[in-house]
Amino acid sequence: MDFSRIGQQLNVRTGINDLMEDMYEAIYSGRPNLCQLNGGAPAMLPELVRMWRASMERIMEQGEFESLVCSYQHPRGHEKFIQSLVKYLNDRYGWGITPENVAVTQGGQMAFFLLFNLLAGEGSPKSEILFPLCPDYVGYQAQSLVGPSLFRGVKPRIQRLGNHVFKYGIDFENLEIRPETAAISLSRPANPTGNVVTDEELDMLRAMAKAAGIPVMVDNAYGQPFPDITSVPCNTVWDENMVLSLSLSKIGLPGTRTGIIIARKEIIDTVMNAVTVSALCPNNLGQALVEPYLADGSLDAVCRDVVKPYYRKRAAFAESLLRQYFDDELPWHVHKSEGAMFLWLWMDGLPIPVQELYERCRERGCYVNPGHHFFFALPPEDRDWRHQHECVRLSFTQPDDVLHRGIRILAEEVARAYKEA
Repeated sequence: MDFSRIGQQLNVRTGINDLMEDMYEAIYSGRPNLCQLNGGAPAMLPELVRMWRASMERIMEQGEFESLVCSYQHPRGHEKFIQSLVKYLNDRYGWGITPENVAVTQGGQMAFFLLFNLLAGEGSPKSEILFPLCPDYVGYQAQSLVGPSLFRGVKPRIQRLGNHVFKYGIDFENLEIRPETAAISLSRPANPTGNVVTDEELDMLRAMAKAAGIPVMVDNAYGQPFPDITSVPCNTVWDENMVLSLSLSKIGLPGTRTGIIIARKEIIDTVMNAVTVSALCPNNLGQALVEPYLADGSLDAVCRDVVKPYYRKRAAFAESLLRQYFDDELPWHVHKSEGAMFLWLWMDGLPIPVQELYERCRERGCYVNPGHHFFFALPPEDRDWRHQHECVRLSFTQPDDVLHRGIRILAEEVARAYKEA
């Protein structure tokens, strides 16, 4: 079939396609020994499951089920949820936002798909989205309707911290906002690395963006106020020159596909119009399940007392397995874990492309994410940078036995690659 240019662009096979296919196979294939270390699905924490079950029971008992599933809500989102969210954010941060600053979308990924293509591209003098710290989320890779030229990323500074640990930092010396730059975009905490851009770095980005008259867009899916999967000090900030994206996925509701955008009114109105045209209105379920816990403040408590410490322990456990199974003499390095639910592994001088390493691991039932897909925004002059073909992303949300088996397989294949070189 002959597709349009946009159709051809959407039909390109990318890293997110492989990720979702692998994740589905690992969960539903019935093969008990598959190790799914590739996905961003959260762990099913009993405390969160009980909350969502209690919400659903209340919805059924109070006769709200019919209106929830049999009626459309406003394209902005469920009114009660938005009112509770606005009060919650204003009480916590003092932002002074109103419902006109909020829009709900079918997930955070859909939010950025809309934002990227609404702010930059054909018909606009602004033709690029700037990623100040590349790598970034693989789900953005094919979201441009005009092709990869929409994205421009900056290679990070690499700081070796010793004991097989390193950290990325923003290279401000080579960070340039050009006349064609429509917005700055980053995830915080970063997917895939677990890096948290510091408050000082974020303030510098905000100052640069304000001077250029463009917004800073922050994907806050793993950050504060919920789920707050962070292990270093950081503050969540917002003003009318920022676009902040929140998500219900990482508090245990990925299947409800609920993203939240906080922005100035003109951006929210445009996003809301796009939601209306494409989907009429967002999903009601996630909003209805979470709203009571926003209103009474108990969501903060469960994030603080359950979610945050759980993922901090999982990160430490997964890193301990790297040290157990990886040869200490090999030049492997793990990014300093500061948040999110991943470890980012760099094998310096890896003798084979990381795509081949992924395929070798996959043949043995271990699914990881090859790192080169996360460097999608690198400009042409940096496309040959070897580092991008030496990294993998590992999720640590799986049970202990799966992590043991998967990381052991990965370590064996890495050792094999160096030995055969």
